[in-house]
Amino acid sequence: MNESTAVGSIMDVTESNLQEMLQLSTEKLVLLFIGMGSDEASNQQQRNVEQLVNTYDGKVVLARLDAEAQQMVAQQLITQLRANAIPVHAFLHEGRPVQVLCGPQTDQQLRDVMDPLTMSPAEQIKLQVDALIEAGMIGQALELLQKILQEEPDNHGLQVLQVNLLLELGRIDDARQLLAVLPADAPGIAQPKAKLSFYEMVAEAPQRDVLEAQLHEDENDHEARYQLAIRMVIADEIESALDNLLLIVRRDRTFREDGARLLMLKVFEQLGTGNAVAKRYRGKLFGLMH
Repeated sequence: MNESTAVGSIMDVTESNLQEMLQLSTEKLVLLFIGMGSDEASNQQQRNVEQLVNTYDGKVVLARLDAEAQQMVAQQLITQLRANAIPVHAFLHEGRPVQVLCGPQTDQQLRDVMDPLTMSPAEQIKLQVDALIEAGMIGQALELLQKILQEEPDNHGLQVLQVNLLLELGRIDDARQLLAVLPADAPGIAQPKAKLSFYEMVAEAPQRDVLEAQLHEDENDHEARYQLAIRMVIADEIESALDNLLLIVRRDRTFREDGARLLMLKVFEQLGTGNAVAKRYRGKLFGLMH
């Protein structure tokens, strides 16, 4: 018997539809779950798997098998899969098993197997892009991202990421041109817009070493501290930048007509809603103001 869900698929495995299950795995990923109907822990694991499969929007089919109700079929599959414990989670891809996990599994353990098998080529490259960014290899990340955009030229989220990478590389004019043609509601666009404005704010300002020297001579040089904070934001030294701006707010609210506080708000905007650093410094700023 087959049962379809709203955003995924579930089939109950029997001896008569084994070939159907294998054929289905040539089209999409099949997760074969073998459990014990009389065991509540096994049933709970199955319910967890059903919920997880539904998050994959039809990219994964759950083939569930009760080893007690279908003893012969279950024994045959357990032997073929070389499984040594129930519940069994067998991942079938392109007509063959590619991985078998035995015993209870967390959602993350299952996702670690399913994600690479259900991603499009573009999504897989996006993972590589994220890894390169994490490693600080921004140039290589940009090259890979541009390959994805050849396949998905209308993906505004990826275009926004491209703007961010261009800014990281100091290609300000290229970033500005790309930002100008993106929709105002493109996801995440507020962050590169804010960062671009930071670059423009220090276009005529002294370099960082000069600003640091000025502050060393006079720690109350608020203008030097203000411009240094902007350069720190550009260098992604966010907490140091916010500490410097907070110091100006504490010492002189009249500086640049409360400019340090306003700049902190702009940094919060760049960091985005829910960012932990932004939340912490919003609290500090609120405490200082009140």
